[in-house]
Amino acid sequence: MPQQTEHFERKKALAIFLSIVMLAMTAGYAFFAAEFLQRLSSLDAQAFYLRVSMMVIPGLIATPILLLSIYVMLRRHFGNLPERHFALWVKMSLVLLAVAFAVRIVLGFWLPGYVSENGFTHCSKLENPSPFASQVWVRQPQYCHELSYLVNVEVLEWFDEQQAIGAKPSVEQVTAQIELLIAQRKQRYQ
Repeated sequence: MPQQTEHFERKKALAIFLSIVMLAMTAGYAFFAAEFLQRLSSLDAQAFYLRVSMMVIPGLIATPILLLSIYVMLRRHFGNLPERHFALWVKMSLVLLAVAFAVRIVLGFWLPGYVSENGFTHCSKLENPSPFASQVWVRQPQYCHELSYLVNVEVLEWFDEQQAIGAKPSVEQVTAQIELLIAQRKQRYQ
């Protein structure tokens, strides 16, 4: 009997841990989606660059799948999971994934036009090559330096610092900073 209780306690601890992880992921998506929508609503107030993630809103739409997964997991481990509840979870998950996919496609067509209409130019040289990476948009096309892809992470960190203090660097300052970062990188790895 003690071994059975110990097994139940381990299952209970794992279920609670996974529930907390899924709730944290849901809260994270809600926070990022609110930040994304706030940024889009105030494009005129954006200083000189903007990062736009195409996956935040579709991710928010799909987050109920995580919450439903908590329910399914808990019912499965600590009781019986009625077949109709599992079938409903599968159907809702498929619908939510289809809606999230459709929203991602719509965002892919609508968002670039909207951001460019508000005075931004897309700069792929500053983007991470990951498929889930944010798109980078700059006010001045000259900010998109030809070699900035070599130090894109460092440039974006510098952009964040400049934007946090309210600075609007000139094209010459951005070019000089990018060239400095490239020189530092070459020195570090040679």
